[in-house]
Amino acid sequence: MGISEIALTGSLVLLGISLALIIVFGLKNISSGKHEWSKIAVIFFPFALFGVTFGVTGNMTESALITFLIMIALMIAFIFMGGLRSSFKF
Repeated sequence: MGISEIALTGSLVLLGISLALIIVFGLKNISSGKHEWSKIAVIFFPFALFGVTFGVTGNMTESALITFLIMIALMIAFIFMGGLRSSFKF
C-alpha cells in the first residue's frame, strides 16, 4: 500500500466523519428549534430535482445537466424578480 493510497483512504475517512457530524449537529439544531424547516428544505431542492430528472431520463449525465440548467434558469429568474421588487417597491 503506497502513500497515495493511505492519503486517499485517510481523506475519505475524514470526509465521512465530517459529513456524519454535520448531519448529527444539524439534526440537533433542528430539534432544538434553532433552524426553520423551510430554510432547510431549500437546500434539498436540487437533490429532489435531480431525483425527478433521473427518474425521467434514466441517465445520470443528462439528469445532472438538466438539473444544472434548471437551477441556473431559476437563479436568473429570482435575480430578475428581486430586481423588479426592489425597483418598484412591492
